This record gives sequence, C-alpha cells and structure tokens, in this order.
Amino acid sequence: MQKNILSDTKIVGIFGNPISHSLSPVMHNGWFKKHKLNYLYLAFNIFPQNLKSAIESIKSLNIVGVNVTVPYKVEVMKYLDKIDLDAKKIGSVNTIVNKDNKLYGYNTDWLGFIEDLKCKNVNLQNKQVLVVGAGGASKAILYALNKLKVKKIYLTSRTIAKAKLVLQKYKNISVIDIKKISKDMLKDIDCLVNCSTCGMKKDDKLPFEITKFKQNMVFYDIIYNKLTPFKKFALKNKIKYFSGEGMLIYQGAVSFEKWIGFFPETKNTLKLINKYMG
Repeated sequence: MQKNILSDTKIVGIFGNPISHSLSPVMHNGWFKKHKLNYLYLAFNIFPQNLKSAIESIKSLNIVGVNVTVPYKVEVMKYLDKIDLDAKKIGSVNTIVNKDNKLYGYNTDWLGFIEDLKCKNVNLQNKQVLVVGAGGASKAILYALNKLKVKKIYLTSRTIAKAKLVLQKYKNISVIDIKKISKDMLKDIDCLVNCSTCGMKKDDKLPFEITKFKQNMVFYDIIYNKLTPFKKFALKNKIKYFSGEGMLIYQGAVSFEKWIGFFPETKNTLKLINKYMG
C-alpha cells in the first residue's frame, strides 16, 4: 500500500489481541494512498500485561492515534487523558487521538453501526432486538439501538454479571442468561445482533439452540471475514444476514476524520477489502 516510508511518515494503527484478522490496515492505507497522505497504518498485537505501556507508547513514539479492538475497548479507558461524552455514556473506546501530547478517547462503533443500517435499509424503530455479547462492542451497539428508538432490547452473554451492569443505563433492556434462552425466543425478535466473539474460532457453535424465528428477521453479525455460526444458520434458513464490514468501513472513516481532519472517500472501500477476505 505504502511505497515510500520516509523519516516524516506519520504512524497510526490498531491495538488488539488477536489482530491478524483485521482489515483495518488495508482500509486505512488504501485511504492514505487515495488521498496521497504520508501516513502508515499498522496492526499491533498487544498482550494484556503490556496494554498500559502500549498506550503510553502512543505519546512517547508520537503516534497520531490508534483504533482499539477486542479485548481492550473498556480497559483502555483508564489510561486516557480525556474521554468524549458519547464514549463515556457507552463505556468503551475504539479510537484514540494523540493531540498536544494528550490522549483523547472516542467511540465511532455506534456511528458506524447506524450508518451501515441506513445503507442496508434496515429500520429498527419500535422493533425488538436480541443482542448477543456484553463487551465493548456490545456497549456501542446498545447505545446505537437506543438512538434508533427500538422498542425492546434483550441482552444475553456468557458472563451474566457483565450483562447486568448495563441495566443501570437503559430502561428498555432485559438481561437473559444465555443458558436459559428458549428455543423459540426468536419468533418474536426482529433483529439479532452478534457482538460476541462467537465465530472467531473455527470450532465455535451457536451459543443457544434456535427452532422458531420470524421469517423476515435480520441477523447482523459485527464479525467480518469469518463463516460464523450465525452466518451458517442464516444461510441454511434463508434469513437476511449482514456481516460487519459495512460497520467497519463507516466507523473507520469517522476515526480517520478524527486523526486527519476530513472524511475519506469510501465509495470503493468495500471492493478493496473484499480482495483480502477469505
């Protein structure tokens, strides 16, 4: 993507673990090339014990900023100087900006999710939604769903205590133990959103059994570039399914704007990242 790495090339990147699956470097470096910017986007696999020092290195190495992905979107907040109001309300950060040697935290996931739904003509106003997973990505999705004025949200997670923490923020959420989800629960659900890591490993299986579901329901899986159990089920049962590359593009474009100062041209971005998807 980047032909010439110069002494004044500016660095941005992404922190996560695992990180090898990420298409963010392809996307952002594509935008830098298109707009003829002397920037380079790198992926950093950060081990948990090194997260604090990695965040500190953004300042010491004068990195322009980074995206933050699984599993650090919540923990990273305690190492930042200032956090945007939306990110505070959500309770997770996926974008860090290094400005005047201070680290600013933002969340662009919720904006990316809303924009992708608009592009796909999915209207969730007054609908019922089941969200699977209660990590950092889930927090952004729940925030977005409330902005979209959904009628009712059901939240489930393998860690029930983590899911119950969000009850303090939203009145229209019911938490359900993932082990107690009935086989026919989806018969009343308009949209299922997978925010869990289910599908990141080849041997992953659906976290609960599904026997009945709405024929016109939608599966939205924030995981991309993987044949997840949710995708397999949707394909088998002819359920409308969307994976997370659209959300990836739009949240990434907002991050780009915060680092660079303008919104990138996204017209051919999906075509670009599709070249690298398995």
